[in-house]
Amino acid sequence: MAFSILPVPCSTSHRFHWESDVENSEFKIPNSPNVEELGIAIASMKKSRPSSPSAETIAYNHDLLTQILIRIPPKHLLKLKLISKQWRSLISSLQFSHSHSLHHQNRGFLTPSALFLGIGNYYRPPFELPALPLTPDTRLPVLDFIVDPHFKILQSCNGLLLGHFYYNINERLRYFICNPTTRKFKMISLPVSQLGSLRAVNLAFDPMKSPHYNIICVRKLPSPNRRFGLYIYSSKSDEWDSSWISFRANEYIRFDHGVFCNGVFHWNSNGRKSLRFDLENKVLKKMPMLAPMFQAPQGSEDEDSRYFGESRGHLHLGVTYMPLCFKFNIFEMAADYSHWFLKYCLNLDDTMKAFPDLRLPVVDIYYGFHVLSVIRSEGEESKVVILVDYKAICYELKNGVLLNVYELKQCPETLNRCPLNYIGIQVYQYFETLSCV
Repeated sequence: MAFSILPVPCSTSHRFHWESDVENSEFKIPNSPNVEELGIAIASMKKSRPSSPSAETIAYNHDLLTQILIRIPPKHLLKLKLISKQWRSLISSLQFSHSHSLHHQNRGFLTPSALFLGIGNYYRPPFELPALPLTPDTRLPVLDFIVDPHFKILQSCNGLLLGHFYYNINERLRYFICNPTTRKFKMISLPVSQLGSLRAVNLAFDPMKSPHYNIICVRKLPSPNRRFGLYIYSSKSDEWDSSWISFRANEYIRFDHGVFCNGVFHWNSNGRKSLRFDLENKVLKKMPMLAPMFQAPQGSEDEDSRYFGESRGHLHLGVTYMPLCFKFNIFEMAADYSHWFLKYCLNLDDTMKAFPDLRLPVVDIYYGFHVLSVIRSEGEESKVVILVDYKAICYELKNGVLLNVYELKQCPETLNRCPLNYIGIQVYQYFETLSCV
């Protein structure tokens, strides 16, 4: 299974350096771009001046060392783990990873730094998906630590990825959780059950509330009245709950396509209604879905594709239309789940004039314009990332500014095929965190 990373514009990482007056036992951390030298400098203080009070304080004071290291971005901390066993133990601990996420949050949310683009099981887009860094010094993770090449990423949730290995349709799937930043990996055994068929496995994780995650398993029960079973795993206990939830649901609910938002897991649906699951209270509730062509732009004849996702506590539904290639709507779910409302109505016709050679969809079954992700920000810098004709385009929602354009390379084996089949592309947000698996 091939994956790549499409970087998304995000705020510059906080970087620090240290100044220490060894003689006066003072230590302070002003803003500076020299964070790479911080750990080595601290570690060398005790070696160079064994009797220094500052060196002794920093080297052996667990709380002070934590307060220093917690300010450093994850990619630098991974190098600092090599300095000593003490540092490795501290940085690898569950408590430190949780505190680190809390320190680097922005108004209660983490900010994605990239998008994983994956290829679905049945369709293959006509291009290779290379790693495209946002800036020349951007260091993006690779999934080569997953040694088995037969894998598929199913979901991303605040820094952790859920996936499975597969060989053929007759073999039992094996599921795993991993953190691409720390390159840590854990196999997950599904609950032992002879009832029904497996429909989906979902991941629920909010590092702002807990360092632990949950996994939701949905099975279709052998019943004539559309009954399903829901099972819950907790990483805290490393066990599946002994009890499970039985419920009725329509077949058009897509249990394999959902997002975790505000403590609730939401499932996409091909119908007018869907379900959400309150994980803390273990309660299933209904939620509405958009009717076809709801508030569609004038001149549109049919819907082309839908995007279902979340960002910073907001549930989004993006809809593209035919034959209006560059007009699309982004809806948001109301806080009380009563309805969807139109958040953005976008027309990229003028923006696309910058690409006079752009090839547009010519066959109805192929998707030439696809919303990949909506990325909210606290200010006025919310973005949408779209995919069209070998180009991934990052577009500012409020001011209509074209932020980035990434060229994608065609796959040699698909050069002679229709270049607009984006049906099988799935998108997974990447968050740089130290979260434990």
